Amino acid sequence: MNYTFDWSVIPDNFTVLLGGLGTTFTIAIAAETFALVLGLIVAMLRTQRVRPLRFLAICFVDLFRAIPLLVLLIWLYYGLTIVTGINLDPFTAGVLGLGLVFAANLAEVYRSGLEAIPPGQREAAYTLGLSRWQTNYAVVVPQAVRLVLPALGNSFIAMLKDATLVSILGLTEIMRRAQIVVAFTFRPFEIYTFVALVYLVIVVVFSRILAAGERRAAIR
Repeated sequence: MNYTFDWSVIPDNFTVLLGGLGTTFTIAIAAETFALVLGLIVAMLRTQRVRPLRFLAICFVDLFRAIPLLVLLIWLYYGLTIVTGINLDPFTAGVLGLGLVFAANLAEVYRSGLEAIPPGQREAAYTLGLSRWQTNYAVVVPQAVRLVLPALGNSFIAMLKDATLVSILGLTEIMRRAQIVVAFTFRPFEIYTFVALVYLVIVVVFSRILAAGERRAAIR
């Protein structure tokens, strides 16, 4: 098979391809915010002594860590309408699917941080008159988040990459636009290589920003 590369297709479609980055970032940021909050709640429930709450948290983690993200997105957007009549728009389905899967993973990350806090700190807080909620909010959670900060940063980078899967829902993020351009130009290697380079630049930049943030957090 003879294939002649034609990189001129990149500048011809440069604006079209990069125009999808806004949607990609919007989905990733919304889903990551949802996952960070929900993951912390699930982790807190899993560390509780109340068995029903701990059981529900374990079920949540096991369920959404087991379901492939692509399958979940298809069910949320297409299957949910068939079964319940609830019709989610593509953006909501994408954010919900990404958020649930990443929340299950982040719950375990948070849990490792929460369990790393010495019990003596909780006991000291109770001695000072703080309630259980105040102890968690003011003493335990801030330290736990600081401990797992590198993992939280890596989660957002993974979210940016996995956000490409929402293209199956019809959202015109960068990967969906790449598919459309390929359909018109018949230049898959050039287009997808360009998309890969765009993601490489984004990941490297975010990695450097996160590393700088981790160093500042360590200094404090």
